[in-house]
Amino acid sequence: MSSCEMFFEDAAGITVDIKAGVSSTFDIPEFTITPGTYPFLYVQLSNKLGMKWQGSMSNNVTGSSGAGKYCWTNNAGFHSMAAQSNPGADPTVTVETAYGTSLAYNAVTVDCGTLAEANAGVIFNYEVMTRFSEAYCSANLLANGDKMDMTEKEGVGASRGQPTISLLTSADVFATTCTNSAKIAWTTTLDTAYIITENSSFEMSIAATAANEIQFDSEENLEIFKVGSGAPKISLNVTD
Repeated sequence: MSSCEMFFEDAAGITVDIKAGVSSTFDIPEFTITPGTYPFLYVQLSNKLGMKWQGSMSNNVTGSSGAGKYCWTNNAGFHSMAAQSNPGADPTVTVETAYGTSLAYNAVTVDCGTLAEANAGVIFNYEVMTRFSEAYCSANLLANGDKMDMTEKEGVGASRGQPTISLLTSADVFATTCTNSAKIAWTTTLDTAYIITENSSFEMSIAATAANEIQFDSEENLEIFKVGSGAPKISLNVTD
């Protein structure tokens, strides 16, 4: 991708708070993109994703310290998407990650109680996408940073294409283990290349709605466990 040009490049990155139906402006310096044809979209994002959630249930649900029909994320720590080893043998197993030691596999990061408690207590909790392939973190990642081709195309119109994701280290090379995976490299091969002119404007869309899921301890009880995360969907709309 020798023709790549960056909208924004900074080792510290920026934090984006994603809310359904809300548009905001990225806090980045003014930029220019050389007019031309661009067949790819490339985005780097942290593999530590934060989720802030609260919701209501039809029945009382048990959380980390209480029970009720209103539940919320209440632990600022982070889980690893993959366990270090079989959690059935040791449910307290943790994972060493690029961000430190994860919470124990069985740590509950959602609490339940009253609506007032939910409104007062909801905070971000996090999950690190330590690998994409189905394996424990005791095993190395697959080639090219656990490279995965998404099963469905993303985006609409001119931004539609086939995404591929890989895990990178903090030094921007392919990650080889759960411990050194620190970023997600998101590359979309566009169905129709972007045509950039001097009058082009840009709008990036980030959706995480379908990426997150509420997880329970098992199918046999009403004990909530955590809100799991997945890579958000990213697309870029270019207009003149």
